Amino acid sequence: MPPEQNPHSKNQSGELKRIHTFQSDVEELMHKESVSKTDIALAESEKRRKEDIALGAPANQSRLLHISSHLPETTGWNMRLALLIGAGVLLLGGIGMGASFLLRDRTPAKPREAPTMVQKSVEVTLAGTESRAGIIKAVRTALDATSVPQNQLRTTPLLRVGAALTTAGLFSMLETSAPPALTRALGAIPVLGIHGFKGGQPFLLFPVSSYDYAFDGMLAWEKTLLDDIGPLFGVLAREILRNSGDTAAEARENAIVFKDIIIRNKDARAAFAPDGRVVFLYSFLDKQTLLFATNEDTLKFLLNTAGGGKLR
Repeated sequence: MPPEQNPHSKNQSGELKRIHTFQSDVEELMHKESVSKTDIALAESEKRRKEDIALGAPANQSRLLHISSHLPETTGWNMRLALLIGAGVLLLGGIGMGASFLLRDRTPAKPREAPTMVQKSVEVTLAGTESRAGIIKAVRTALDATSVPQNQLRTTPLLRVGAALTTAGLFSMLETSAPPALTRALGAIPVLGIHGFKGGQPFLLFPVSSYDYAFDGMLAWEKTLLDDIGPLFGVLAREILRNSGDTAAEARENAIVFKDIIIRNKDARAAFAPDGRVVFLYSFLDKQTLLFATNEDTLKFLLNTAGGGKLR
């Protein structure tokens, strides 16, 4: 028996016997015929494609490499298509914006609210010799004779011997007990007017030259303010308190009291009747303007139409 030979033993030439594999065959072929790996892959792919077609199997996978050879041409077409779509979107957007501008220009504008009308009404002309009752009657007659449209204003000029009646002259003719410091702190010419609300609401506007003295003076005047100036507005304390209580407790409760209130973030002092109604109020609209009125609505209205000691 011949001796067992080792498969890894050297041959007669002293070299190991070369093992043939698919990879070694490919390398030998590439070496002999100068064939690239790409050529081999293409040939293998074409062979598989033909086999798939012969067997009726889907050729998608086998055609993958074949289709990829046309990708640059397809990509260019897609770019052109994307550019055309983008241009169309921009064109449609421009048309839409232009149409919106045209429609907005043709939309009718909202009508503006009618401005507040401030006109002079019946003048009150005084000779200067009238009594307190005489001046109150003359003013009340002029105010009652004035018709004012809703949310409009009318002023009633106060004249004495052909000249505007001053603040000091008005307080003197009404025989008020206003503190002298208050009279000096108020401006020279007051403005008497009517607010078109619920048949007409009177108001009195004073310019203020010294806010601190005017503020302190008004607080001191509250004790007699309603008796002194109320009749000019048709506010009579005696009529308000006519139904006084029989007992002492009821009589004490039957009183008009000034209290702090806030109207649209504006501080005011209001005279409250025993039934809780506001019958008179005053407020500094700003540091140059003092207002006397009979209701909150007039104060709200004048917040937008008065300031700096005058009507705007």
